[in-house]
Amino acid sequence: MQPGFGKVLLMTFRLDARGFTVRQSFHAAVTVTMSGPTESMSSAPRGSDNGLWAGVIFMVALLTVLRVALCGIMELLPEEAYYWTYAKHPALGYFDHPPMVAWIVAAGTTLFGDTAFGVRFVTMVLWIATGGLLFLTGRMWFSQRVALLATLFYTLLPIYVGAGLIVTPDGPLLFFWLATLYLISQALHSGRGGYWLAAGVTFGGALLSKYYALLLAPSLLWFLLLSPNHRQWLRRPHPWLALLIALVVFSPVIIWNAHHEWASFVFQSTRAAGTARNSLRDVLLFWLFQLFVLTPPFFALFAWTAARGIRRGWQQRDDSWNFVASFSVPLFVLFTAASLKTQIHVNWTAPAFLSLTLGGAAITLDGLSSQGAVRAAWWRVGAWATVAICALVIVFGHTSLAFGFPDFFTYTRSGGWSAVAQEVEAARARARNETNLEPFVLGMEKYNIAAELGFYLHAPNECVNMYATGAQGLGYRYWTNLRNFEGRPAVAVLPKPSDDLIALLHQHFEQVGESWHVQVPAHGRQSREVYLVICAGYHAARRMPPG
Repeated sequence: MQPGFGKVLLMTFRLDARGFTVRQSFHAAVTVTMSGPTESMSSAPRGSDNGLWAGVIFMVALLTVLRVALCGIMELLPEEAYYWTYAKHPALGYFDHPPMVAWIVAAGTTLFGDTAFGVRFVTMVLWIATGGLLFLTGRMWFSQRVALLATLFYTLLPIYVGAGLIVTPDGPLLFFWLATLYLISQALHSGRGGYWLAAGVTFGGALLSKYYALLLAPSLLWFLLLSPNHRQWLRRPHPWLALLIALVVFSPVIIWNAHHEWASFVFQSTRAAGTARNSLRDVLLFWLFQLFVLTPPFFALFAWTAARGIRRGWQQRDDSWNFVASFSVPLFVLFTAASLKTQIHVNWTAPAFLSLTLGGAAITLDGLSSQGAVRAAWWRVGAWATVAICALVIVFGHTSLAFGFPDFFTYTRSGGWSAVAQEVEAARARARNETNLEPFVLGMEKYNIAAELGFYLHAPNECVNMYATGAQGLGYRYWTNLRNFEGRPAVAVLPKPSDDLIALLHQHFEQVGESWHVQVPAHGRQSREVYLVICAGYHAARRMPPG
């Protein structure tokens, strides 16, 4: 999103027929929030909440319109193309992840075709639904005003804004994680056991999204143990039946692993355990990335929230703050400890911040309604500064992905892939004419090239990664039959000239041509560079070098 594009949206988009502009709604939301509540937060909904409602609706509408517009501009990222390749090879499980991300991509592309919008559609819908669940859950534990402000936080936090645009397993994970918390909350507040059984279904959905959703179970156990009002549920069958239901929902992944030597479980457990690095740089990067995706003000607010949750929830047995702490602190502490041994991706901690938004909203409203004029003024200044920082990060995040601006925000693996696909298709035509055989495409790296070209060539079964040259291959190992490529030519796509990669090609092809350089525009001032090599006579088994 260019600054001009965002400005046009802010100036022209209308919320309703009464002519309440987006800019006015956003100002009203912030003004109402900054003014602080005049009644107890536990009171009934008030007319003054209209500003917060307008702010939430504004942010959801703005980001949804922006995402739909960007689908026509922003190419799929390599990760998104890889998950699209999942969807083109339906299975009960996959090497890297459980199957939910493949299922949501398949649903979107069934409705809207193999387009960027089709790939991202369900992710965008789940982002909106997750915000709704956050509001409903927060209203049960705190108040409507706290729930509204927490939902506004959700629409401002870069880590969640990104989860609503870029297709990853985190989109469905956040939805099912929060759906589980909502249903558990309903069970606790209503005393009706049926909600536990529904929570078992959504817990299974979370496990089908990412394995570490399993941490919901010990977090819930900890919450119940520390809650005098709710720990009696541990003596009732419903929570235990919920676990059984979750296991049944998760069973497709167990079946897939049982038929593939437990490959995914082994991969993820080894990845989580890691080997001791003792790298100060890795640990510092973990904290730096958390600071970035939260922004410094939210990072500080959530640290404060966690401390209050531990004190009031775990020590003083306040159920609302126990809820905030129990479903956030254990997960974050686990990944903090893991960062000492292995690389932690920036998005892995995202579920931990969902319940923290509730406590953070409560603390913010307390600060804004402070009787001390100076303290309340500082809170207002901090709130405005936080909104400005989040807006800046959101704008730069979108413009960097769509237009390559600013340079320091740019994700180097995004953009230029459709142009590369055109060059590769021309090379395939040349190889086809020379050999009278149909060439396949060989991406000579992890998965980025193979996945992107599979999408933009509309040929997922004709593109493979380095699994074809003896590498482990990630997911390609499980859906690619190398015998289908035997004896055929290929267009090998190299990320850079490398004697080692060329040597690998010689081990698996009877003829290997000269490489040539291809450079195409990506976005902005960025470009995409690859090297193409036409090869003939593929053999999956390594060939002995001549002589």
